[in-house]
Amino acid sequence: MCCLLAAAGLSLPLRAQFDIDNPQPFVIAGIEVTGAQYSDQTAVIGISGLSVGETIMLPGSQISDAVKRLWKENIFGDVAIRADRITGNKVFLVIEVAERPRISQFSFQGISKSQADELREKINFIRGTILTESKRKTADRVIRNFYIEKGFFNTRVEIETEPDKILKNGVTVNIKIDKGERIKIEEIRLAGNAEFSDLKVKRKLKKTKEQLWFRVWQPSKYIPKVYEEAKDALLAAYQEEGFRDALIIRDTMYQTDPKHVIVEMDIQEGIKYYHRNIAWVGNLKYDTRILNEVLSIKRGDVYSKARIDKRLFGDPNGSDVSSIYLDDGYLFFNVDAVEAQVEGDSIDLELRVQEGPQAIINDVTLDGNTKTSDQVVFRELRTTPGQKFSRSDIIRTQREILALNYFDQEKLNVAPQPNPQNGTVAIRYGVEERPADQLQLQGGWGGRQFNPLTNEFLGGGFIGTVQLGFNNFSTKRFLQRNAWRPVPSGDGQQVSLAVQMNGANFQNYSISFIEPWFGGKKPNSLGISANYYIYQNPSRITENFRISTLSASVDYGRRLKFPDDFFTSRTSLSYKYYDIINPSRIGFIGFTGESRAFVNILTLRQSFDRSSVDAPIYPRSGSIMSLSVEATPPYSLVFNRDRDYTDLSGSEKYNLLEYHKWKFLSSWFFRIAGNLVLNTKLEAGFLGAYNPQLGIPPFERFFLGGAGLVGTAFAGFNGQEILPLRGYENNSLTNNGSGYPFYNRFVTELRYPISLNQSAPVWVLGYLEGGNGYSTIREYSPFNLRRAAGVGLRVMLPMVGLLGLDWGYGFDAASDSDPNRSGSRFHFILGQNF
Repeated sequence: MCCLLAAAGLSLPLRAQFDIDNPQPFVIAGIEVTGAQYSDQTAVIGISGLSVGETIMLPGSQISDAVKRLWKENIFGDVAIRADRITGNKVFLVIEVAERPRISQFSFQGISKSQADELREKINFIRGTILTESKRKTADRVIRNFYIEKGFFNTRVEIETEPDKILKNGVTVNIKIDKGERIKIEEIRLAGNAEFSDLKVKRKLKKTKEQLWFRVWQPSKYIPKVYEEAKDALLAAYQEEGFRDALIIRDTMYQTDPKHVIVEMDIQEGIKYYHRNIAWVGNLKYDTRILNEVLSIKRGDVYSKARIDKRLFGDPNGSDVSSIYLDDGYLFFNVDAVEAQVEGDSIDLELRVQEGPQAIINDVTLDGNTKTSDQVVFRELRTTPGQKFSRSDIIRTQREILALNYFDQEKLNVAPQPNPQNGTVAIRYGVEERPADQLQLQGGWGGRQFNPLTNEFLGGGFIGTVQLGFNNFSTKRFLQRNAWRPVPSGDGQQVSLAVQMNGANFQNYSISFIEPWFGGKKPNSLGISANYYIYQNPSRITENFRISTLSASVDYGRRLKFPDDFFTSRTSLSYKYYDIINPSRIGFIGFTGESRAFVNILTLRQSFDRSSVDAPIYPRSGSIMSLSVEATPPYSLVFNRDRDYTDLSGSEKYNLLEYHKWKFLSSWFFRIAGNLVLNTKLEAGFLGAYNPQLGIPPFERFFLGGAGLVGTAFAGFNGQEILPLRGYENNSLTNNGSGYPFYNRFVTELRYPISLNQSAPVWVLGYLEGGNGYSTIREYSPFNLRRAAGVGLRVMLPMVGLLGLDWGYGFDAASDSDPNRSGSRFHFILGQNF
């Protein structure tokens, strides 16, 4: 009744004062609001649209319009406007409202805490807001849909309220949920399918599977939305194999018990179609022969709309028809595939080409770089104003931006903005900064170390490392006070400081600096580094020992254009000086009985590297290859060709150390499906000598085992190169402490990401791995391996780098003298990627 009065515009006692058939003008002399305990009265009057001094017609539409406006706000449970009194042509109005209750708190019953937390964000119940009927119904629908997606098709929801004891006009909302039984598909019954077997049809129904006792990896829940998507996927599968007219002419679902449904489906497959004639129309840039070669569809091939679309537009490798046009500036290119004639099971295809003009890049912008300077990104771009638009240049630019490792690989956005009117295109690159600097706190347990010759205890214990890596440093801003946050950054330079020690026994200090664009005009890098290392035991045994090294290097890198522009060349000149007291006591072969030795190593290293991976942290495609050779001058062949080295001491033989060292690495990434990636790796190394009398020196040899962490088991004190081999103890393949001059290693790894969020990308992996070291070229047998398999977890943390934990099982013994398998091992990974 109240609503009817409100719609009429006035309350019942005063309606008789007005002639409905003869409305009269009245001036509003006053407006009063009643019932608004929590709403501002001035605001209520403002919402109504009525104002003092306004002339209105009574009866008239202005009053009913005012009521409608107040109802529209959805904050009142009842609204009425009445005339309180009338004096001459003046009227005094009263707006009567009844406020809806407000939510003081709400809770869930019948579900888990985790599900309740998810629903809180979905139903949009906020304390202090008004509880409307619309909000009730929305919450009911959201909750039901939430559980339907989980297979609970018969979920019941009750939303109860009771007055809050403290907050006036507040209500406590209690949401009771009865999920019911999860509905699963007991059976899928098919009819009409002859070309596709029942098994094949069921396999093509993605995420819609029958409940079977052995199926634990795929859900059998019945979810209507997923079921509709599964039907679309089935029809797409038919069409891919030439059944262009395939239809699902009937399907139904019925419940057999509270937990199960049966799905029935009648399929009309139709006939299988084939390509007959393929004609191109409108192509001027490329002739029909070239386009047919790129299309790769021939007369007699099965007709597949999906394959046509892929060959025209959607090949991820860039070998489709659109790519050859887009790589040559034809941004406005389009082609329509038209079925010109269908005769029997044959289809004539007409491909109508619109080439359009070649687009010229008129502007390139960068957004989102809050730390990195524009010039650091712009110098990596392959798309510059004035050049023709090229799809391959954009893809390459994306890769180069990600290779900087300053931006989130999942958030990089490229937005071409074409202008067909003038044939130009503006390109916007959107990036999001990710932490690039690193703080590494590395720990390793060296265990109890013994001299391999005398079996005397040498040392051992915890080895700690602190390393600061500033990978986006700026020397140009070094003197700017406001740039130290915490260090000047943004110009892409790299600075690394590291300290590694085990008390007084072991200390290692290093510093390095790299300028990636030396001179600022070309991508030629210049790096310098210095290192001081000392390992000693001055107190625990009768004869002390000590090894100290001082080294420095200069590195110059260039990007190459041949064989392709993924290659880089890197040339390094380095010098290392060893001062060793009692070298034989710490396993230096060839220094027997000597109290002190000095070793000088001057090397020139040349490497050629190629990297085409699509992203630096979690690559999905591409490869990494590297070939390097490091060599000292052949002193003995140049200056002492006729000298007899047979009876010389180690100090005399190795004072000017000579060797040549070769290494090769090949790592390939293949996207299997989605973000599931297969990584295969091959690596090998060889250490050789110029002079057979001197032989291979006791420096720079290869040691394998475990995580390959530098510093583990005092690794590196004689220039040894530590290499990982999971499933085996750290540094366990040592050739009785002397190391190997030859090694090879194979890895096959399957990776899948749990999360690729830039704050902490996480992925799991499973691997097969094999590797070994060899003492001589005659012993070298690349497939005589120490084998292992296992699983692992990786996390990339800002300011820390890559962290990982691997479990591996070694199927072989670590040495020929040990008949036992290596067995189960855990490995902690830090700052490296296998």
